[in-house]
Amino acid sequence: TGPATGEEVSLRGAAAGGLQCKVSGSADYYAEDYDDAISTIRSIVHLHSDIFPAPSNWTDKTQETCSFTDDVNQVVADVADTNTLTKFKEYFGRGVQCSFGKLGGLKAGFLAGQGDIDGNGALKASNFVQICQQTGIPLVFIQGNITTSYTRELASLMRSVAIATVPKITLVIGNTVGHAYLAMNGGGLQPDLSYQWPGATVTCSDEHNPTQNIGKYSDGLGVLF
Repeated sequence: TGPATGEEVSLRGAAAGGLQCKVSGSADYYAEDYDDAISTIRSIVHLHSDIFPAPSNWTDKTQETCSFTDDVNQVVADVADTNTLTKFKEYFGRGVQCSFGKLGGLKAGFLAGQGDIDGNGALKASNFVQICQQTGIPLVFIQGNITTSYTRELASLMRSVAIATVPKITLVIGNTVGHAYLAMNGGGLQPDLSYQWPGATVTCSDEHNPTQNIGKYSDGLGVLF
């Protein structure tokens, strides 16, 4: 029983993976069972090992084999090397999905935004960016249909992205708005490369008044400088 709140909770409940991974965000990886935990550990070790060659099918990922979709998770799966993705804090702050993986045999950190990026999502993404910066892992930001409110956690994410010196690439595939665009390595944070899919939009106003487009492309793949 908690002395302050009077809430009754068992020791097992307080230490449960669901609580630590989904509610507090204290744990980074969630495993369903022992085998799942071992598989996750192997994926992490594989990621940080440089003795494995690039997957042979990476160069075969052409326009015909990759989906043209606004599903950010599918885009990450298409872009990354096959079977190299390991999600970071998967069940916490689900407005942003963060994954370690490989791209052409090289380590990369993927941040995929979809829906509302709340405080938990921004906090997770900020932590992820800091880890990639500390370990020298390049960052790939994929923006779907995202919105957000300006919060302390979002400011922390912006700061982490702004001071990161690793290579940073942004791909906008949906309709992204205001602070969400900026926080996910938008133009103001000086990405090394920034791409925009046909029909994708960036607006500087909120979702209730999308009156001013920063950029919109009707055909072809736009490149923002």
